[in-house]
Amino acid sequence: MRAPSLRAVLARAAAALSALLLSLTVPAPMARAASDPDSLVVRTDRGWVRGAAVRDGGRVFHGIPFAAPPIGELRWRPPRPAARWSGTRDATAPAHPCPQLPLTLLPDGGPVLPGESNRTGSTVEDCLYLNVWTPARSGGRPLPVLVWLHGGANAYGAGSDYDGAALAARGVVVVTVNYRLGALGFLAHPALSAESADHASGDYGLMDQQAALHWVRRNIGAFGGDRNRVTLGGQSAGAADTCLHIVSPTARGLFHRAIQQSGACAGGGGLTPLTLDAAERKGGDFAASVGCTDPATAAGCLRAVPTTDLLRVTGTGAASLWAPNTGPRVLPRTPHTAWAEGRVNAVPALSGSTRDEYRYFTALYVDLLGGGPLTPDSYAALIRLQYGNHAAAVLDAYPASAYPSPNLAYSAVGTDQRFACPARADSRLYSSRAPVYAYEFADAQAPPFIPAPHTPQGAFHASELAYLFPTDALAPLTPAQRRLSATMTAYWARFAATGNPNAPGTPPWPRYTTAGDRIQVLAPDRVHPTTDFAADHHCPFWHPSPTLQGAVR
Repeated sequence: MRAPSLRAVLARAAAALSALLLSLTVPAPMARAASDPDSLVVRTDRGWVRGAAVRDGGRVFHGIPFAAPPIGELRWRPPRPAARWSGTRDATAPAHPCPQLPLTLLPDGGPVLPGESNRTGSTVEDCLYLNVWTPARSGGRPLPVLVWLHGGANAYGAGSDYDGAALAARGVVVVTVNYRLGALGFLAHPALSAESADHASGDYGLMDQQAALHWVRRNIGAFGGDRNRVTLGGQSAGAADTCLHIVSPTARGLFHRAIQQSGACAGGGGLTPLTLDAAERKGGDFAASVGCTDPATAAGCLRAVPTTDLLRVTGTGAASLWAPNTGPRVLPRTPHTAWAEGRVNAVPALSGSTRDEYRYFTALYVDLLGGGPLTPDSYAALIRLQYGNHAAAVLDAYPASAYPSPNLAYSAVGTDQRFACPARADSRLYSSRAPVYAYEFADAQAPPFIPAPHTPQGAFHASELAYLFPTDALAPLTPAQRRLSATMTAYWARFAATGNPNAPGTPPWPRYTTAGDRIQVLAPDRVHPTTDFAADHHCPFWHPSPTLQGAVR
């Protein structure tokens, strides 16, 4: 046999060396993952992650860092990039929620909300992680993406409280996000502003949310998602924050549609951000309460306060202390001003509320924690306390005698003033610039979160979430409720895909206009549009008076 030529020997040696180097740098399973949309191993811009299989052939990736841990010197600073890691990161278990007190307030010590974070609370500041659910698929066009911001008054909750599998099964890549909460997420203080490049502070939680959107833009393609079809959505505080990103110049181009569930900020009566001056004054009071009174050393002093002490003081403060504020670059102007000046990220919106929003709060704060139920006299006294000079008008519009109980009268006031009419006002405003689809969730038998012997819960605040994000923490849905859930997930998925929720096999959903004022009713017995929403919720009473709308925060 003739000896191989020198050229052939060198070629084989080069091929062997190339294969060896490849095996040392990219393990074979990872190499396949780069082109396999169903692989449990995916490469992000910071390293490889290994997820888990879920029902119906989908995948979930838990606890992916999208920013550096905001600890030590990074406490109360804008989010920084996450560090790279070597090897394959386990992404099969959720990360810690951001620091918060447990919401175990029921008389039996149970949580008042069904999320795991509400039961456990957290003291872990290393919490800027997200979770990704993907459907079963085998290549093809990249899928629409839903980035979900949890509710909880910007003080409670976690992305891991939400199971994105049902929406993923509809062909959507679902991303749920942690963001800094309470004082750690929204404290403004003159000392923090002084060390900032834009001489402002606060809104770190909003910055975290935008950092997650940037992560999605860089990485979601590796999970089968389409970075050019990103829907930003949320419920309650998450919806109000979504509203703020619509007017944030630093969020431009990061999302292409928006979903607001029971949270408003733009049309009047919803969340109103504080001014930077007001936020700094409240922040100064907070700093004094943890012993940081010297302006010259306040920033360092605050960063040295243990997390448990911050939470202890946070638990005694007013929720409005942790409202976002204007001034930081992320929110330079109020939503009202941004819309008036046309400086908004106008995108198609799906927006709405639940029919009996405030019954949950009445049951919790009046019945379970306040010694309720209300009597006609105590109802009137409570309205006078909360509405001051406007109380007579409110009692005239909502007399206790017009409702089955004073508790339900009080619930109607809170529902209409805080949720229903602000949601409609946002829809009216948005519809001048982009398509809007408005809804009211109206299942009177939705599974309750808490026992409510004196206040039938009806379609209470957050009751629609179980129809979009399955949970074992509540009673199972009935067959009729499961059909409604299927309709809703089809609507939400279609909206994420196209900006229009109308999908084959679902009842027609008309686009919202101020002239038609048609809102889609979502109920187990019938899904249909109504023009009675404004009258049912006394919106002509609330809408003409910004002072009255904002009478209670």
